[in-house]
Amino acid sequence: MKDDVLYHINYGGARTELNRDVEADEVKMEGAYKVYANSELLETKDIKKSLETSYYKWQIPVYIDGFTILVDITKVTSIPDDIPEDAKETLRQKLNIWTVGAVYVYDAETIDYDSTVATSLDKAGYNSDEYSYEVVSGLPGIRYPVAIIFNADEKPEFVIPAQKSTTHAFIGEWPTAAKNREKTTASSNTQNINNDNTNGFSVYYYDDVVRTSNSYNQSGIGLSYKKDIFKKNAIAVLIFGAAGILMIIGKKKK
Repeated sequence: MKDDVLYHINYGGARTELNRDVEADEVKMEGAYKVYANSELLETKDIKKSLETSYYKWQIPVYIDGFTILVDITKVTSIPDDIPEDAKETLRQKLNIWTVGAVYVYDAETIDYDSTVATSLDKAGYNSDEYSYEVVSGLPGIRYPVAIIFNADEKPEFVIPAQKSTTHAFIGEWPTAAKNREKTTASSNTQNINNDNTNGFSVYYYDDVVRTSNSYNQSGIGLSYKKDIFKKNAIAVLIFGAAGILMIIGKKKK
């Protein structure tokens, strides 16, 4: 598999973005990250259980000369019925076999999920050793990878952008999980001006992200947080319900 990774980097389209070929000892297969893809994940109550049946891929990070190269390792787990027979045959040959997929190149950006999570939590005033995380991509309104942060009880508590591109999905004045105002401001500034994920990003409350993502109904990306949106929706429901009760009472009186 390592030879396949090297071949796809050095002889694929990614090579045109690099200064040189990647050497074998620069590919650390043991540093692979598991990245889940589940667009309905935030609608489930038991995240951990849902992840057990979610599709996932491995990403091999390669760091050379200021570049981060992410190599996807994927496998076909099912074959759709509504595709041509020749396409089915191609997929059958790859069924349940790990193969090299897409290769991404990031210039002057270090993508290191472990470091990003640890730095983000520490800067926000939390002990990163007390938390675990899983990387998930494809969530409504976000699409790019995020780290879902679990506390010691394995309950989801925070969400952290896993890449700089993910930060663009959080639009507006989002409340962040920093323990004081100064840390909140510093975290926000880091998100806006820094190109290096290892310096951390803002830490968002999981429940806020869930509500906003689940109410997302547009194309593209971008979750716009509005402070009173959920409160207003609740008031509207109460008013509608009260109006319905009054109509029923009015009919009974007649």
